[in-house]
Amino acid sequence: MITTPDGVIDVNGSSGPLGGPADQARLLALRKEAAMVLVGAGTVRAEGYGPPSRKDLKIGVVTRSCQLDFSSALFSSGAGIVVCALDSPEVPVPSIRAGRGDIDFARIIEQLPTGLIHVEGGPVLNAALLDADMVDAINLTITPIVGGVPGMSIAHPTHQFRDFTLESATTHDNFVFTRYVRNRK
Repeated sequence: MITTPDGVIDVNGSSGPLGGPADQARLLALRKEAAMVLVGAGTVRAEGYGPPSRKDLKIGVVTRSCQLDFSSALFSSGAGIVVCALDSPEVPVPSIRAGRGDIDFARIIEQLPTGLIHVEGGPVLNAALLDADMVDAINLTITPIVGGVPGMSIAHPTHQFRDFTLESATTHDNFVFTRYVRNRK
């Protein structure tokens, strides 16, 4: 995720204005290592997701309602997969399902490809994965933009506190790229 130093994570529903070339390069580097990407349906809509540049990479779109544009380039390319509950509506594309009523993220993760699962947000998906204790690492970018930006804040967690350790912090073009890893006992 990306955030301003004062906790803003989007501008009018999109994180795009907070980023820049350095942030985009970091995102592509993280995707390069991923076995699969998970992203919330709201983020897919807000950011206009299309097919990934890596032909073998699948994008799992997490949704409760399954109200998605299945004619979009993401789905028509075959790269988009729906991630939802067992009792969610049927969809015209491949889906991964677990849980009734709510998505069972532990069972979803078991069905995903082996390897790094890269989560690109948004905040609702991130909070749900933290609640399910399914987060092993957090890559957080801090943008040099501060103040006067209307948007959602990361300052309202809905999950239990988890213990993470800072593994790395680097800077490039005034962005700070951090990686925290989960301390599991």
